[in-house]
Amino acid sequence: MTQGSNGAVTNVRADASTQSADDGGGKKTESGRLPAVVVYHDIFNLAFIFWLNIANFLFLHTGRHFYLFFYSTMVYFVADLLYVAIVPRSVKSPMVILIHHVITALYLLIPYHYPNYGWCMSYCMLVEINTWLLIAKRTIRMPVVTKLLEAGFYISWVLLRNIFYPYLIFVFYRLWQNETRISGTPWNAIGITPIFQVALTGLNYYWTLSLVMKPSKKKQL
Repeated sequence: MTQGSNGAVTNVRADASTQSADDGGGKKTESGRLPAVVVYHDIFNLAFIFWLNIANFLFLHTGRHFYLFFYSTMVYFVADLLYVAIVPRSVKSPMVILIHHVITALYLLIPYHYPNYGWCMSYCMLVEINTWLLIAKRTIRMPVVTKLLEAGFYISWVLLRNIFYPYLIFVFYRLWQNETRISGTPWNAIGITPIFQVALTGLNYYWTLSLVMKPSKKKQL
C-alpha cells in the first residue's frame, strides 16, 4: 500500500518534483533527452499503474476480484523494486524508493491474509492516481493536456498524500482496537497497520517538503 504506496508506494518517480529529471539519477543527456533507463521506467510505470488504478476501481465498485487486484499490485512493486535496485540511476533517490517498496510489499501481506480488510489496501492504493498523474504530466507533450495533468497532480497530491493518508492512520488504529476486542489480544497483525501507515505518511511529507523546497533551491543557484 502506498507510496505506496509504495505504495506503498506511493511511489514517486523521476520527475521535476520529487524525482527530478534534471538532478541525480534522472540527469538529462547532452542532447537534452532523458536517459533510456529513465524513459523505459516511466513507460513501464505509466502502463502498469494505469492498470492498477483500473483494478482498484473495479474492486471498489464491485467488491469482487480482490486477488486480481492484489497480485497485480504485488507484481508491480516487486518488479519496480528489482528494476530500481538493478538500475538505481533510473530514479533520483533509489534508496528511498527501495525502502518505500519494501514497506509496501510487507504491508500488502496483511490484506492477503485478512481479505476482509481488502478495502484498506484499496483506499491506500488510491494514491497511485497521483503517481500516474506525476509521470503522465512530464511524459505527454501536449500543452493543454499537460496543464490539466499538472493541476490534477497537485490537487491529488494534497488530497491523497497530505490529507487522506494521515486520516487513514486513525482509521487503521480504530480497526486495530476492534480486532483486539474480537481476538482478545492486542498482539494481532492489524496492529502493524497504523505503524506502517505512519511510515508511508512520513515519506509523503518528506516528498512534500522536497517539492516545496525545490523552487527555493533553484533561486539560490
